[in-house]
Amino acid sequence: MEQTAHMGTNRQTWLALTLTVVGLLAGCSPGASPTEEDADGDGVADAADCAPGDANRWRILEGHADDDRDGVGAGALREVCAGEQLPEGWSQQSGDCAPGDATRWREQAGLYPDQDNDGATGEGPVTACVGDTLEGYREQPGAPDCDDNAPRFAASTQLWPDADFDGIGNGEPISHCAGKDLPRGYAAVDGDCAPDDRARSTWRDYTHRDADGDGFTVPEEGRVCSGMTLPAGYALEARGLDCDDTNAAWWQKRTVYADVDGDGFGSGDPVMRCTGRTAPPGYALDSVDCAPEDATRWQWRSYAHRDSDGDGDTVPEQGVTCSGAALPPGYAQWPTGHDCNDRDATVMVTWHVYSDDDGDRFGAGTRQTFCAGRQIPVGYSVVNTDCDDTAPLLWRLLAYSHRDADGDSFTAPEVGTVCSGMALPPGHATTPRGNDCDDADPSIHTTVQAWTDADGDGVGAGDAVALCTDGTVPAPWSARGTDCAAEDAARWRQAAYAHVDRDADGHTHPEAGTVCTGASLPEPYFTQATGNDCDDSDAARYRWTVLYPDMDGDGVGTSPRTIPCIGAQTPLGFSLKGYDVDDSDASIQEDPEDDLMLELILD
Repeated sequence: MEQTAHMGTNRQTWLALTLTVVGLLAGCSPGASPTEEDADGDGVADAADCAPGDANRWRILEGHADDDRDGVGAGALREVCAGEQLPEGWSQQSGDCAPGDATRWREQAGLYPDQDNDGATGEGPVTACVGDTLEGYREQPGAPDCDDNAPRFAASTQLWPDADFDGIGNGEPISHCAGKDLPRGYAAVDGDCAPDDRARSTWRDYTHRDADGDGFTVPEEGRVCSGMTLPAGYALEARGLDCDDTNAAWWQKRTVYADVDGDGFGSGDPVMRCTGRTAPPGYALDSVDCAPEDATRWQWRSYAHRDSDGDGDTVPEQGVTCSGAALPPGYAQWPTGHDCNDRDATVMVTWHVYSDDDGDRFGAGTRQTFCAGRQIPVGYSVVNTDCDDTAPLLWRLLAYSHRDADGDSFTAPEVGTVCSGMALPPGHATTPRGNDCDDADPSIHTTVQAWTDADGDGVGAGDAVALCTDGTVPAPWSARGTDCAAEDAARWRQAAYAHVDRDADGHTHPEAGTVCTGASLPEPYFTQATGNDCDDSDAARYRWTVLYPDMDGDGVGTSPRTIPCIGAQTPLGFSLKGYDVDDSDASIQEDPEDDLMLELILD
C-alpha cells in the first residue's frame, strides 16, 4: 500500500511540473505570428511543431517506455513528441520489474514463494516482482513445499534405493514429493536386510530351529533375514524335540534292539537311541527275531499245509516255523492240490479212471483208483462213455432221426442212437434228405403220381396211382392225366377255338369252344377270323352285299335296296348301283336335269 501511495504522489508531482513548464514556454515563447503556417491549428508553427499534422502533439518530452500500460516504464529516458502530457505507453516513472506484465511493476523483499497457492511455501525469503497484490508469494513462510507448481503435492518424504524391487529399500535416501509416483528402483520403506534378494527383506525373530529340515525343532533364539514369514527351518513355537538336529533321518529317542544279521528285526536287551521312522544301522525297532544270525529268517509264522517231497502238492499239517517275509518252501497257509503220497515227488494226484483199450481217451468198464503224476495214466480215461472200446474212432452214442439204409442219399424217418465219433456215421442223419419210399432198394427212392397212357401219346387218363421210382415216371405211365382221347394217340388235349368254317369255303364265322386235339387245331376250327361268313352251311354264299332291283337289265338298279347273303357273283335282276331313273327303259339311266343340277352344285 505504501508503494501505491508513493506512486500516486510521484504522478501528481510530475503533472505539476509539466504544467509549469508548459506555462513558462507559453509565456516566454511568442505565439505564432499571423504569417507563420500552423497546419494542425494547435497554436504552434509548423516549423516548431514536432507533429505538424497532429493538433494533439506539438512538443518534445522525455519518458520511459510503458509497454504493459501499468503506469511505470522501463529502460532509458527517450524523447517523445507529446502534447500537454506524455502519450499512452510512456511514463516519466521508471523501474518496472515486469515490463510485459501489467499486473506487476514493483519489487518487494522478504517474500516466500507460493506459486500453486496451496499455503505451503518454497525456499525464502526472496525479492519478487509484484503488483497491487502479492499473487504467488506470501509475507510469512508456510510449510515447506516440495513442488510449488502443483497444489496437490507439498510435503516431502524420503525414498531409499530398492535394487531387488521388493518394496523395501536400503542405502542413502533421496527427497521425494509425497503422493507422486515412486521413481523406478526406489522404495518408501527403509531397512532391507537383503538388498539384492527379492525374497528376503525383513529381520524376523525366531525361538526354535530345525536345521536338518526333518520337521522337528530344538530351542534356539535369534533373528533371521526373511520375507513375509519365517523361512523353512525357523519357527516361533516348538515342533517336537529333535534329538539330533544335524541328521534329518533322526529326531526322536526310541527303544531299539541289536540287529546282528541286518534283517530289520532285533533281539536281546532294549537300548535307547536317537532315531526316526527306522532304527539306526545295527539296530531294529522290533525284538522278535527268531534267528538272530540268519538275515533270511526273523519271525515265527504258522502253517496249515506241508509239501515234504517238494512236488508242489500239499497235505494238511499244522505248526509254526521260523521264517522271513513268507513261509519257506515246503510250508503253506493254503492248500495246493492234495498230495496222495507226500514222500514221492513223482506221484501226487489221485486219479479215478476207466480202462481205455482203444486209446481214444474215452474209457469203459469199472472205475479204478491210482496215485500217479499230473498226467492221466496211459491206457486210462476219466470218462466211461465209450460205446465201443475196441474202435478208436467210435466212443459215444449219437441220436439220429432219419436213415439211409440203401445208400442212395435219400432218407426215411427212423429214430434211434448209434455208436459214433465226432459225427454220425454214413446212413444216419438228424435232418431229412428227401423221403425214401423204399430204403432197401437204392434204385428207387421217390414216390411219384402217374396215370395210365394206353395210346402212348405221353398223356394218361383215368385215376392216378402212386409209384415208387427213381424220380421219373416209367412207361406205360404218364405224369399227366389230362388225355381227352385216351385211345387216340393223335389227340390228348382240349384246345380252345374262336372261329369255324364248316362249309369249307375259306370264310369263317365267330364261334367259341374247345375241341380235343393234338399239337394243333383241326379244321374247321380256328383261333383267327378269315372274313365273316353269312351262311356257313352253303359254300356258295359267304358275304352280305347291298343290291338294287334292275328290272330293265341295264346294269343299274333302283330302290328299294336289299342286303342278301351272296357268293362271288351278283345274282340276275340285281345291281350294285341304285341310281336308275327309269328302270323300265334300258336306254335311260340318268336324269339330265339332275346331272345339270349336280354340275351347278359342284360349280
